[in-house]
Amino acid sequence: MIIPALVVRYQEALPTRFLDSLVRETSQKRGVTILVDSTASGAKVAEPTATDLEAWLSELVKNIPGGASWVKFWLPPPPHGKRWTGEDVAAYALSLSKLYGRVGAVEEGKTEIFATQLGNETAASIKQALQLQPVYLITRRGTRTFAGKWSATFGELTLEIRGNRVTGTYPQSEGVIDGILIGDRITFTWTEHGSSSGKGWWVLSDDGESFTGMWGSGDEEPNRPWTGKRAY
Repeated sequence: MIIPALVVRYQEALPTRFLDSLVRETSQKRGVTILVDSTASGAKVAEPTATDLEAWLSELVKNIPGGASWVKFWLPPPPHGKRWTGEDVAAYALSLSKLYGRVGAVEEGKTEIFATQLGNETAASIKQALQLQPVYLITRRGTRTFAGKWSATFGELTLEIRGNRVTGTYPQSEGVIDGILIGDRITFTWTEHGSSSGKGWWVLSDDGESFTGMWGSGDEEPNRPWTGKRAY
């Protein structure tokens, strides 16, 4: 899996912007490809102050609720008329990681090209010959967190974490989640359109890729399964 570069707590006092629009604006200004995949998309984040791009990215992921990371790849330009998405690059990264383990790392004095760490001088000639360009991906993949999108019992579940407060939505009857995170466990109430409500809990798996839990209706103790797998 991709190893997260930095994971820290959300700084709620700072003014925030939507991550997707901030990254899109920064990509255009700096003339570099920075993408956000679905696991981090939609987050609100404090705008970084660093001027160096990679320092800016490191500061950015510090402020993403629930934690995130950035990774860097050197890739040939996309074919004419094709525009990559964060999901495209995330799929590429996951395929590489299955074959080679940890990928996307940035190490001093080295450049990673196609899952191989090379000295910068050696890498320079390869980058020139293949017209490789830097592509940055912001993701929560490999970051053990409940935040993000899940394919779950009652449809796609989207969770956001601020401090220890968890909010979320799911499609069945416009369902809404309001919960508290303690360690790897969320206890929550659910509410659906029409005033249906109840209680539940989820526990995150060791790899952060799935959760198990139970839900109940009204005042009953949770006794029916509600499970999910991370939606990529």
